[in-house]
Amino acid sequence: MTKQVSLVERAVAHARDGRLTMQSVLWTLAASTVYVPSGADPGDRLENLRPVYYPKDEQQMLAVFTTTDGAGTLGDLAPWLVTFTGEELLRRMSPTDGLVVNPGLPDGFDIPPSGLQTLRTELGS
Repeated sequence: MTKQVSLVERAVAHARDGRLTMQSVLWTLAASTVYVPSGADPGDRLENLRPVYYPKDEQQMLAVFTTTDGAGTLGDLAPWLVTFTGEELLRRMSPTDGLVVNPGLPDGFDIPPSGLQTLRTELGS
């Protein structure tokens, strides 16, 4: 079975090699499909969405994955997946929360709330 590799993961690899900026990675994330694991069936209107958060520096960091394979690493804790575009997720998130993208995976990274706010402003969201 072939491992899924997202555009975001490829962008992260290029950024590590110095071929892309982190800004490009963030714009790729905003334009990509992302998966938010939920600990409960989210329901049709997402009223029961129970996402996974990680604490970091007294902030909540929402767990988001760029592939369904990656999201499967939280299987028993959060067996449901909600699909968003990165930009849609940014619009829905609390401005006080950050993101942890692909937590526990080699291509993971964090975006603090201030970084997300800058990205929202750039996107016009």
